[in-house]
Amino acid sequence: MIVMLCTVARGGMRSVVEGYRDDGIFDKWGISLIDTHVEGGYWVRFKVFCAALFRFAGLLVQRKVDGLHCHVAAYGSFWRKSIFASLAHLSGVPVILHLHGSRTKEFVARQPRWSLRLIRWQLRKANAVIVLSESWKDYILSIEPAAQVRVIPNGVTLPKEHTYDAAGSEFINILFLGEVGERKGIYDLLRALPEVLRHCPSMRLQIGGKGEMERAQDLVRELGIGDAVEFCGWVVGDQKRALLRGASIYVLPSYNEGLPMSILEAMSWKLPIISTTVGGIPELVRDREEGFLINPGDVKALTLALVQLVSDASLRQSMGQKALKRVEQGFSSVYVSRSIDELYSAILNK
Repeated sequence: MIVMLCTVARGGMRSVVEGYRDDGIFDKWGISLIDTHVEGGYWVRFKVFCAALFRFAGLLVQRKVDGLHCHVAAYGSFWRKSIFASLAHLSGVPVILHLHGSRTKEFVARQPRWSLRLIRWQLRKANAVIVLSESWKDYILSIEPAAQVRVIPNGVTLPKEHTYDAAGSEFINILFLGEVGERKGIYDLLRALPEVLRHCPSMRLQIGGKGEMERAQDLVRELGIGDAVEFCGWVVGDQKRALLRGASIYVLPSYNEGLPMSILEAMSWKLPIISTTVGGIPELVRDREEGFLINPGDVKALTLALVQLVSDASLRQSMGQKALKRVEQGFSSVYVSRSIDELYSAILNK
C-alpha cells in the first residue's frame, strides 16, 4: 500500500490528487489517501491532524505501508508532513515529497538556521522530491544539493469539447479562477478593467473563487465597474466547465505560483493566457505564443495585454490553439500519470 497525504482544502493540490484517482493510479497501486488538513478552526484542524497521524502510525506498526507520498505546501503543511515523513524514515519506508507550495521560497527565506537544517534534512532523506518545473528544481537543489529531485508537472485531463470564441457573441468573457486576494493578483486585474472597458464595452470579467470577497467587491464599486464583473463563488464540476467553455481569455496575474492547475485547465480549453513570470508559469506559457506574460504588479502591462486580446479575435484563436497543443505535448494527465507510475516502480522496485 502507498499512503498519500493531502489536504481536504479546495485548490490546486487537491485537484492534482483527484486527477490521479481519475486516471487509475489509486487502483493500480492500492493508494490509501489520508487527509491531514481541513479548512476550519484550530481545534478542527488539530483533531484531523491527530486522527491522520494515529491512522498512519497504526499502518506502520502493522507493516502495511510500502511507500509514503506527501503532497506538501509551505509553512504548516511542510512541518505537518515532516512528522509523517520522519516516522516513515524510522520504519524504513520510502518517502516521496511532492512540493506544490507557491510560497516555498518565502517560507524557506524566513527560517532560522536550525529549522533550515531540518528542511534540508527532509529534502536529503526523501527518496524523491517532486517539483513542478525546472526552475523549482534549480531552487530546491540550491537549498539541498543532495536532494533527489524529479520534475513532474501538474497534468490536466483534456476536455472532449472546447470553448467557443466570443467574437460573435454579446460578451467577451475574461475568466479568473482562484483565491480572491493579493497573491493571485485579483486587485491588479480589477484596476486594469476601466481602461479595457473603454476599448471594449462588451467585455465581462467572471471571478470564480473565494477569499477577500468584501474587499474585492468594494474595489469594484469604487472603480465603477459593477456591471462588468460577476462574482461566481468557488466553482467546481459542471459550473467550472461552463465558465471555461464560455470564456475567451484566462487571466491569472499572480505574485507567486508553483504550476497553477487553473492555467493548465484553461489551456486545455483553448484559452489564451495572461499571467506573470513567476514559478513554473514561463515553462508552460511562452510570451506571445500561448498568451502574454507580464511582471507581477505591472497593471499597465496587464491592461495592454488585455486590450490587445479583447480587440483581436484571430489572435485569441491562434494563441488558444497553441495553448491546447502545448498542454497535449507535455502536460496532459496521461503524460503525468505515466511519470508518476514510473517513479513508483523505481522507488518500490516493482
